[in-house]
Amino acid sequence: MAKFDVPPTVSRLRSALRQIHNRHPMMRARIEGQTSRDWVVDVPFEKTEIAVHPAGEAFDVEAFYTEIAKQVLDISNVSWRAYLVTGQNDEVTWIALVTNHGGIDGRSALVILNDLDHLLQEPETWQTSTLPMTAPVEEGLAARGFSGDRSILSSWPKETNWPVNQPADSSQRVPYGFLRILRPETLSALHACLKQNGLHLASAFGAAAVKAASVLPGGTGWTGIVAPTDVRDDCLPAISHDAVGEYVAGITLLLGPEYREADTLEIARALQTQFTEHRPPSLLMDADVPLAVTLATVDQMSAANTAFVGGICVTDVGDLERLSGRAVGYSEVLLMPSQNHGIHPVLVAIVSTAAGVCLSFGYSEPLQTGETAHAFADSYVNVLEALAAGDA
Repeated sequence: MAKFDVPPTVSRLRSALRQIHNRHPMMRARIEGQTSRDWVVDVPFEKTEIAVHPAGEAFDVEAFYTEIAKQVLDISNVSWRAYLVTGQNDEVTWIALVTNHGGIDGRSALVILNDLDHLLQEPETWQTSTLPMTAPVEEGLAARGFSGDRSILSSWPKETNWPVNQPADSSQRVPYGFLRILRPETLSALHACLKQNGLHLASAFGAAAVKAASVLPGGTGWTGIVAPTDVRDDCLPAISHDAVGEYVAGITLLLGPEYREADTLEIARALQTQFTEHRPPSLLMDADVPLAVTLATVDQMSAANTAFVGGICVTDVGDLERLSGRAVGYSEVLLMPSQNHGIHPVLVAIVSTAAGVCLSFGYSEPLQTGETAHAFADSYVNVLEALAAGDA
């Protein structure tokens, strides 16, 4: 979900979405076949749902996210749909894109938002050509020397598996997402602090999750984190940054009880070291995962499990304007994959914009409580603000 700085009209936005749909093959894709995952690129724009939601001045972003996240996207027919939230004079204040995460990842969602803003604000310089379909990322990584058998879900020590609040199968789960924003001056101070200590911003985002994990019930002192990373440049040939698709690998990070009393910078250093060491193994992917393995994983995620088996997900999706190379007209971005899979106790998705750092937090009830998720977010933000203030 993204909030427009300059709201377009419904008709203008619908026209722009049509052009972007025609530009990117994965936006015209669907999955065909019951025994394999075959992408078919043949979905016309007219088949994609574009719903208008009149909201006036009283618009609750979190409630709206929860409502649309409950609705199933039939990926055998389409790969995305959109909701246009309108205020006065038929102007669109927010856009919500619901996508198939298996075909359009978080970074690709930013590509779509950038294309949309570029087409609305600077149509004379927008690239109108249709992009080619990219080869599967597994093939590009294999050509670079990264290939191997790798399970769909990483194995975690049982000490990292936080208990769920209440077991529930996938049909009983309700995904929630909410947004917190760090001010631009806080982001600038964070950059200065981390640069002085030779650390990257992603390491601070991970360290804040380790510190905030103390509020999750049933913790043992161990913290597992999965850090998705974009692999476009790791492929041979490299995949264009303008492409829309699924180009992500998950890096697993693990810290033990000895870091329970460590300061934020010490935790960030440990995570940065692991990030560097664990990244190459994360690129080992198998293009032909047996269907039985996929179905078993789905069954595992759908069952009424008693614990979260995937650690905390912390995904630094990127700086929207740096990725775009231009000023982008969104003041707030809520980027949140639905947490109905029940793997993570909480997920943090981070997008930097001119307005600051947009921190999207996601969880699923009744597996996790809203009270715990919001307490985690409070602690997470407090850790980053303290680090920016020099109190690590």
